[in-house]
Amino acid sequence: MRKRWFMSGLIGCFLTVFGATTGVFATEEAPVVLTITLPQAESGDTAVIALSEQDLRAFPAISFETSTIWTSGVQRFTGVPLLALLEHFKIEARELQMQAVNDYSITMPVDGITAGAPIIAYERNGKPMKLRDNGPLWLIYNYDANADYRTETVYSRSIWQLDRMAIIR
Repeated sequence: MRKRWFMSGLIGCFLTVFGATTGVFATEEAPVVLTITLPQAESGDTAVIALSEQDLRAFPAISFETSTIWTSGVQRFTGVPLLALLEHFKIEARELQMQAVNDYSITMPVDGITAGAPIIAYERNGKPMKLRDNGPLWLIYNYDANADYRTETVYSRSIWQLDRMAIIR
């Protein structure tokens, strides 16, 4: 086990030094919940950022209470702002393709993302979301805070069971 952590850290340091972006390596203790793929213009290759729930929890969190068209009553969601994630990894994109465990997929323009919306929620009502509860990740907006978030377009972008994101430049 100790050797695995050492090797993961060594590889992570190597990739960071040479300009590649990486998240945590999947382990039994910290499985990957979100995979981000980025095209690399220089090489034509694809870089991958693999994030565990612990990685997402390391970012400053936003929490809000809102009602949704999919749940009963007001729900409290906690997660990382999508914009903060993009800025942290210095991701420049025109659009994002978001995909769920069940292969539901949406494409959204980056210019509609703000500092507070949407968030990639990893908690609902103070508890981590399980797959059967629309988790472990749900791209969600504070629908009650802004009438602009109560449209068919925004509802269609509110993807639960999110597990993949591809950058479109």
